[in-house]
Amino acid sequence: MVKGGLVALALSCLAGSLAAQISPGPLARPHQQLEGALRCVSCHGGGRKEQMTARCLECHKEIAWLVQQGRGYHARVRDQECATCHPDHAGRDFAMISWPGGDSSRFDHARTGWPLDGSHLKTRCGDCHKPAFRVARAAKLSERRGPNWGWVGLERACVTCHEDVHKGRLGTACADCHTTIDFKTIAQGKFNHDRTHYPLRGRHRTVACEKCHDFSGGKVIHSPPFANCTDSHRDAHAGTATLAGRVVDCASCHVVEDWRPATYTVAQHRNTKYPLEGKHQQVTCADCHVKNPPGVPTTQLGSAGVWMRPAAAQCRDCHADDHNGQLASRPDRGACSACHKVEGWTPSTFTVAQHADLRLKLEGRHADIACAACHGPDRKDLPPLPGNQVLGKAGVAFKIKEIECVSCHVDPHKGRFAAGGPRATAGGCLACHDVRSFRPATADVATHAKFSFALEGAHRATACVGCHDEFKRTGATKRSSLVRAAGGIGELSFAAKHDCVACHETPHGRQFDARKDRGRCDACHGVDAFAPASEFDHTKDASFSTKGAHENVPCNQCHPRDPKGRTAKDLIYRPVSGKCESCHGKESK
Repeated sequence: MVKGGLVALALSCLAGSLAAQISPGPLARPHQQLEGALRCVSCHGGGRKEQMTARCLECHKEIAWLVQQGRGYHARVRDQECATCHPDHAGRDFAMISWPGGDSSRFDHARTGWPLDGSHLKTRCGDCHKPAFRVARAAKLSERRGPNWGWVGLERACVTCHEDVHKGRLGTACADCHTTIDFKTIAQGKFNHDRTHYPLRGRHRTVACEKCHDFSGGKVIHSPPFANCTDSHRDAHAGTATLAGRVVDCASCHVVEDWRPATYTVAQHRNTKYPLEGKHQQVTCADCHVKNPPGVPTTQLGSAGVWMRPAAAQCRDCHADDHNGQLASRPDRGACSACHKVEGWTPSTFTVAQHADLRLKLEGRHADIACAACHGPDRKDLPPLPGNQVLGKAGVAFKIKEIECVSCHVDPHKGRFAAGGPRATAGGCLACHDVRSFRPATADVATHAKFSFALEGAHRATACVGCHDEFKRTGATKRSSLVRAAGGIGELSFAAKHDCVACHETPHGRQFDARKDRGRCDACHGVDAFAPASEFDHTKDASFSTKGAHENVPCNQCHPRDPKGRTAKDLIYRPVSGKCESCHGKESK
């Protein structure tokens, strides 16, 4: 017994040693029934790789069938060895699937030949790959069972996973009407209602399906009655919508493109007691046919609440007196038609010619401005008018007191040129200003010659602000002259000095103070341009004659730069030596 036991032990050890020489490691749990040296040929065959792949497909008949049908991921990697993605001999708990991308959640489903889109992108793998949905032949060929029996066996038809709420009445091609984004939403451009007995037009195209088709209880009503509008819509006007005394169907005034506005035309309105003319032709129906007017029984308005027959015999039936009786003393008692017409309420038909009969004749710019600039509630930069409680809803004042220039415009001259002023000018404001434009003034070069300083030479092209500092100080050229906008404008006295040095700074310092003219600018310079000094004659006005070769020598060759000058062009003119050696050096020996 001892000897036999030792032999058995030795054989057992030898077998274990040989097994270690043959197998690289334990098989994974799905293949553990193939463990053992005598079962190696079940998978490896004669040892060639192509034989092992063939053996895999003999067992995994579902994969072989999918490859044969050209379906699924394996049909697209049919030339690849099984062991490339499904290694083994790494232990019982080793995962035999090497997922492209790392794991099943990163797997590109498009590699199966069925890309995921819409809501399918958000669905977990296990929600689709579960036994209830495995109805394909591949599932029946598979020997694996249980909750973790693999991934194959799904079909592409929608009804294999989703309930057919139409119960087969519309076929199985769900994609003809639906998308994967939202099953309840009809796919744009797919289902064509025009192929039914009731093509959809206008607003009916945007109505949700369930508004007409009942989807409750898993049933869908596909041919609700729509012979007349009233099959779905009630008479919203309670019988008050009539033509020639007869109640008409909705289609007489409405279209399916849009319920509003009504298709009842201006031309049709001419056949009523109140033909529409002028601006009334552009008024929307709702402006006259108001909703739920006070005093009108709701039974006469219907569910729409629209007053179909409002009173409109005269203007006052619809329009109140927006002027609060200001024109009541007129012979026409302020009738709207005296100043307004139905072609347009504004502007008023009251003309400039008619205004000439009033206290202020409109000329120039005054003839161009809008009436509201003087008479309206928003007359900018003028004293405000009384409120609407005095003037009426329009806020228009017909009798205003402003008829003099200074009533509306600020006098920046403080009365200097007005009658009785220190420099009274005939015509007042109009002596220098035009009613067409306050600025620029009409005072020109010729006018300036009448003042104490005639404009000559370059002065003729100089802007007023160049000499009259008042403009710089007040900013008057940028402000409105109207009384409420001109605040802060100082006095424009125009008392400018006439000496050159009052405007021009001398670049010569005090070099010419010793001259008889004490260095007056006009002794050397003309008014046309400062340079060259057109009035200066070097031979006659200086102690050194420039006749001969000196005539063409630039000034700065003899007159050095003034180190105290502001620019490089500021030169020293006096004193400068007239000796030759001052400019011409002696020849070097």
